[in-house]
Amino acid sequence: MKKTILILTFIFITFLSFGQKQHLEPVRDFKKYDGVLKEYYDNVFPLLYKGYSEKPIAIYTSMPSFSNEYSFSVERIEGRNYVVSNRLSENYWYAKNKKKVRLISNKTELTNDLYLKIVDLFELLEEQIKEPEDNLMGLDGVTYYFTTTDKNGEVKIGETWSPGEGSLFGRLVEICDNIYSLGVGNNLSQLDISKSIDKLLNDLKSKE
Repeated sequence: MKKTILILTFIFITFLSFGQKQHLEPVRDFKKYDGVLKEYYDNVFPLLYKGYSEKPIAIYTSMPSFSNEYSFSVERIEGRNYVVSNRLSENYWYAKNKKKVRLISNKTELTNDLYLKIVDLFELLEEQIKEPEDNLMGLDGVTYYFTTTDKNGEVKIGETWSPGEGSLFGRLVEICDNIYSLGVGNNLSQLDISKSIDKLLNDLKSKE
């Protein structure tokens, strides 16, 4: 029995290691899905992105398998920089009455330093989007989307799935979750987040 558990654990860890990417992958056009997936994407994103710019500076989206979807967008509002944090009142996929799923939105002003660091981070992420070598995905986990507008005005979306804690993209998710938390009013240090982005930018650049 113990041997079987060890073998299954090894297979699981090996599967996760193959799934860990060091770059974002391009997102399939959501309009090309059909059936229930098309219905889901056609409805969840307009709700979750309500109030966001059509040409985003930086949007981060967390789509968990079972818990509530949430996102943030960096927005210029009346000459100031804000993080607008949106989340759904319940997981849209599993909601029995999807018409009752509500959007909960909050915002917090960003320091100029943190705003510029987020812009730099998302620009680098956009530059490093690469086609996948495989399509290993788990049935349970979280898909993360990173959206920005490139210099040609084209909206680019990259994704990663459940990165390992402490990996480059695990750190990226942690940073973005902290930025999201700023938007909902959590008392986090914007200076500390800026420093974390600086270190991640250096590490992302060094792997190129």
